[in-house]
Amino acid sequence: MKKLSELISECKEKGISIPKGTKISRGTLISRLANHHIEHDQSSLPPLEQVLPQLAKDIQDLPEKAKEEILRSDRYACGEKKNGIRGILHIRPEGNRFTSRNRGANTYLLNELTENVPHLKSLGLREFEGSIFDGELYLPSEIVKLDSFAHALEATSALLHCSPEKAREYQESTGQRIRYHIFDALRLNDQDLTTLSLKKRVRYLNEFRSFIKSSGYEEDIRFEELIFQRKEEYFRKVIKAGGEGIVIKDLEAPYFLGARSPSWLKLKRSNTLDAIIIGYDRGKEWDKKGLIGSVELGIFDENGDLRSIGRVSSLSLQKRLEMTEVAEGIPTLKKEHLGTVVECRFQELNKNLKGRHLQILSFREGQNAKPISECYLNLLNEKEKLTRVGIQIPDPVNERLLQIGNLRTASLDFTSAGN
Repeated sequence: MKKLSELISECKEKGISIPKGTKISRGTLISRLANHHIEHDQSSLPPLEQVLPQLAKDIQDLPEKAKEEILRSDRYACGEKKNGIRGILHIRPEGNRFTSRNRGANTYLLNELTENVPHLKSLGLREFEGSIFDGELYLPSEIVKLDSFAHALEATSALLHCSPEKAREYQESTGQRIRYHIFDALRLNDQDLTTLSLKKRVRYLNEFRSFIKSSGYEEDIRFEELIFQRKEEYFRKVIKAGGEGIVIKDLEAPYFLGARSPSWLKLKRSNTLDAIIIGYDRGKEWDKKGLIGSVELGIFDENGDLRSIGRVSSLSLQKRLEMTEVAEGIPTLKKEHLGTVVECRFQELNKNLKGRHLQILSFREGQNAKPISECYLNLLNEKEKLTRVGIQIPDPVNERLLQIGNLRTASLDFTSAGN
């Protein structure tokens, strides 16, 4: 990610004007650089409109009373959140094209994914030319065999970011094709819908849904099923079936382009447990230099083996300062913090038995202190699942040692929770 000063220099080099006397944001500069590239683009295909999708906030960040009110309110509906890659569908004269929510490092344009989903590109959607839809590109299988086994999200990302030839060959040879899960309509036949309420946008979306059904394209394009009642019960049903979670949506709200809006709230599968700090890494970004960067968390499994469940870097500056000491010129985790118990949360375990979206909720200190013997997680089901599909189970931290970032080895004298 380029610094503000680097973006300003690049704008000056390309002759892009920068307003004087006002504070300018990275977003404004990136937008101007992207427009500059569009104006000077020499490719055969016309550049796509740069549509930044609306993002959802985490409902867990709200007070408990507010969460309960939203889950029970008739003003909100919810739909299943697919575990995939965000994609905006543009139906154009030259075919169906897809952009992601991420920008290219050189062009600053939203990355185009079209050539990696040729079966979606070629669908006959000309009747809806000028329409733009929001959705998720995903693989329906939980575990996918690429060069090696991968979870669905990892596999989807790999197929969308490898060469188009490789993506096409894999999908044609295996029959495992990326699907598109649509949950919003931003434009219908050149009519802007973003200022309308979700309730009204769904009516337009249903027109397209009927067309997809009558055209026999339901295998490749799916649609969100909105649930209006018993949203908590639906969430539990999604999780039980192995899903990622739900997104709760305000039926009266417009579509907020590029914003992380409270009108969309994600409620995802999550696991909360106590874990131990077993290592650290040195901060490399400019705002973390001279401090520790991430800390490594561990738990004991059902066999009493210590296992790393991942790194967490989302520490406050105050906490980072408190936990850092400089030894021989190197930022180091203070010894007293090794073996500290923290309460953490993660969405699910990946094929390396590491927690996805791992975060520290609190430090177990004072009256909330916990012994390391309570930092336990039964991994038997996850291990059986990996074995069933031929994935090797990762080794535990057998010697109670962990070295991160080529820094000092942290020796932990733990008594196994299983003994």
